[in-house]
Amino acid sequence: MQKIPLNLAKEGMVLAKPVLRDNGLVLVAQGTELSSSLLERLERMDVDKVVVEGNPVDLDGAAGGTEYTTRIERLDHLFRKFQADPWMNQLKEDLRNYFQVKAAAQAAALAEQEAEAQEAAQGEEE
Repeated sequence: MQKIPLNLAKEGMVLAKPVLRDNGLVLVAQGTELSSSLLERLERMDVDKVVVEGNPVDLDGAAGGTEYTTRIERLDHLFRKFQADPWMNQLKEDLRNYFQVKAAAQAAALAEQEAEAQEAAQGEEE
């Protein structure tokens, strides 16, 4: 079972948990196979993540799962008691922006390392 961003979900994956609205209403039942039309509908309903069977996506690489992307995902939970406080909302948004910049820099550094490793491997083959 793996919780993945909706944009990484593909046709044919099977939901390990139901997709719920914020109020607990079931949108899609557990065990449902994802189709392109269902993925489009979930995107229109602003669903961010789904839980699918198995571990189909490697989230340890540049695609996500970095220390900073994990922090971004936790912000809403950490600030949940301060939704009415404008100062805390501003702090949350500032932190979100900071972590997004750091996550992008980290992903770029990883991509650069992978490109250098590929170039080195190609150089050894020749």
